[in-house]
Amino acid sequence: MRRTFLLLIAILLVGTTSVKAQKYGHVNGQEIMMQIPGIDSLQIKLDAFQKELQATGEAMLQEFQTKKDLFDKQAGTMSASVRKVKENELLSLQNNILEFQESAQQDLENKQLELQQPFLDKLTKAIADVAKENGYTYIFDERMLLYSEGGDNVSVLVKKKLGIK
Repeated sequence: MRRTFLLLIAILLVGTTSVKAQKYGHVNGQEIMMQIPGIDSLQIKLDAFQKELQATGEAMLQEFQTKKDLFDKQAGTMSASVRKVKENELLSLQNNILEFQESAQQDLENKQLELQQPFLDKLTKAIADVAKENGYTYIFDERMLLYSEGGDNVSVLVKKKLGIK
């Protein structure tokens, strides 16, 4: 019985010691991300891509409006079969515009992810390097941390690793 009790205490001590040996830290990833050198070029490239998509969308809308106006003017003089063809053409253009708007939104989101990825990779690597260099077992992002009774804010170390002042 005494042997089992001593074994249980030994297990508890080892378990408690290993938990206390873990080191926790946190960063404000969003704040650091906005300070990474070159991040401002991301918004410029994203704005240019958005303007390109917007110009295409506006051209499609202009084409639709021009054809619709012409249809409205000539509808009274068209035969039923010609009117039907023109209505189908307008409906097709309208559907193309809707499809383009949906795909353009998805393209814009994909482009943003594509442009952000190198910066996210840099941030992730810097955080991992800081964790390894300073003995951290876990580093959390402050935006997702619901409760903290301590831990170290390692944002300064990550910024230093990225060359941010």
